[in-house]
Amino acid sequence: MTSKIIAVVAAAAGISLAAAACSSAAASSQGLAAGHIRAGGSAAHAGEHVKPAGTARRRHRIVALPADGKRVFGSGCGILPRHGPASKAGLSTASVATAIGREPGLTELARAIQLTGLAGVLDSARALTVFAPDNAAFRSLSAGNLQALLATRSDLVRVLKFHLVTGRVPPAELARHHDVGTVAGTKIHVFRYGKSLGVNNATVTCGNVQTANATIYVVNRLVVPNS
Repeated sequence: MTSKIIAVVAAAAGISLAAAACSSAAASSQGLAAGHIRAGGSAAHAGEHVKPAGTARRRHRIVALPADGKRVFGSGCGILPRHGPASKAGLSTASVATAIGREPGLTELARAIQLTGLAGVLDSARALTVFAPDNAAFRSLSAGNLQALLATRSDLVRVLKFHLVTGRVPPAELARHHDVGTVAGTKIHVFRYGKSLGVNNATVTCGNVQTANATIYVVNRLVVPNS
């Protein structure tokens, strides 16, 4: 059964978690082993795109995806300073949990990773794609619900797994309307939203941020399964 806390997360995101309850058994059997993350599934072409019900209203300016697959993209990339350890260059040499911990716009995600004890596992993973909720995504929950989520390790681990994909997935691949399998055993449906990217109920606000072992797509909502 879907936990009350995760249902609250889904409600704040504006979608239903009925399907997430169906996948809970698969999710529980696919965990984070010491130093290793197992994939919930491989990317596969999706059919004709239908915009998911409950997709939140987008606030960010539509921007073009990088043609070369190397540059960051998105109207939210102002979170990356030009210089220093939190800059694009600084992050490229840091492992993913370390990199997230450097970003002022991702402090809530960094705190969640620390509370679950997954920082070391993420940093030692060979290659990941991370859909990283920004601070506003976490704060869209009420203060009480956010604290309850952060205090319930099993639910918090599960929510974080909704955002993790094994292997680096470049923007060009995401833009082909793929369903991407997460380490939770659920799916992230990726679609073009104008000239930007949508993932389930969220919008990518800063994409293709490279760390030493991961590709990060910052998103403006907590990503939860909707199909």
